[in-house]
Amino acid sequence: MDESRDVSLRVNNIASDDRNPPLDMATSTESLAGVFVARARKIYRPIGFSKGYNFVLWFVFAGGFFGFILARLEYLDVWGKFCVDNPTITSGAIPGECFYYQAPGRNRIGIFLHLACMLPGGLLMLVQFIPVVRHKLITLHRINGYLVILLSVLGTAGAIMIARNAVGGGLDVQTAVGLLAIMFIGALGMAMFNIKRLQVEQHRAWMLRAWFYACVIVTFRFSLYFGALAVSSIGGYYMAQPCDKINFTLGGEQATLSAYPGCAPFFSGETPDQHVVVLANYNSEDQMQIATAFNTVFGMSAWICIALHAIGVEVYLHLTPAEHERLRNMSYQRQLEAGMRNPGRSGLTVDRIGDTERWSPKPLDGNIDRGKPSTRANLSSQSSINNS
Repeated sequence: MDESRDVSLRVNNIASDDRNPPLDMATSTESLAGVFVARARKIYRPIGFSKGYNFVLWFVFAGGFFGFILARLEYLDVWGKFCVDNPTITSGAIPGECFYYQAPGRNRIGIFLHLACMLPGGLLMLVQFIPVVRHKLITLHRINGYLVILLSVLGTAGAIMIARNAVGGGLDVQTAVGLLAIMFIGALGMAMFNIKRLQVEQHRAWMLRAWFYACVIVTFRFSLYFGALAVSSIGGYYMAQPCDKINFTLGGEQATLSAYPGCAPFFSGETPDQHVVVLANYNSEDQMQIATAFNTVFGMSAWICIALHAIGVEVYLHLTPAEHERLRNMSYQRQLEAGMRNPGRSGLTVDRIGDTERWSPKPLDGNIDRGKPSTRANLSSQSSINNS
């Protein structure tokens, strides 16, 4: 009886030890976590981040965009890297695209303008989202911001100029480019208006929207590639392609007529605008079939990515209401000091143009701006000024 009781006690002690690890082990785990946090803070605190998760988000999204732009800076050499007339060198453009850029005119100017403005503008944009630049290098933030907006407008104009022929130039492509241009430039305009009115939280929201929209081009690359693979695997997708573009892509009349006899009227001069049907097949050795695979899914991929990014940025903004409220209190204080009417709502805010309840300043942990002490009495007196 005593032996069975001892065995039972030993089993219970073992089970207890499993459920409750030794204090030394728990302390060691906590200390390692503390060391990691301390070292991480040494990295993100100097550049202005106060919270680790904000730094992680910035590192992932800004880092991915930075890598994307760096990989494409070589395309500023349009005829050396982007449009290569050498079959042994990989071109940056989809097969056949450079046909429209070889002759002087709108398309050539558009592609130069788009690449020369959007790539440098994207790099400069990343500087705007570094907190230490916004908080301590305000003049740099403003000058760089104006430069980014100028480059963005010019780069978007270039994209609109080439939309008629870019990647097939179908109506789905043209409307996607047009919508994205409106969303991007419109968001930049809203951000500019609100910062002129010292409405900081709305400036933040609209700038985030603008660059979430612009980053469609990154997500779009994956969607375009997998879409081309999908239609090639399914089969049965065709698209009409112009014979002059096919002739340029395949490298001559003989190769073109061998693959596409229907182009004979083009070469005879009977039908200069002759089109033939081309199969969409990414796995083919025929460059026009590869190009057609991308042309077929371009519009679809663009619309899907626009929707994903438009929804994604709104989700992020709704998940960060504390930051929105902190910046609105900051806006209230700055507008009050500037003598603006309706402080806290001098910009385009929901309570000014919508039917929501009128906003009033609220103390957040005893502070409303950059750690300066405030009291409910101060906020009450300022609120009475606001309502007068």
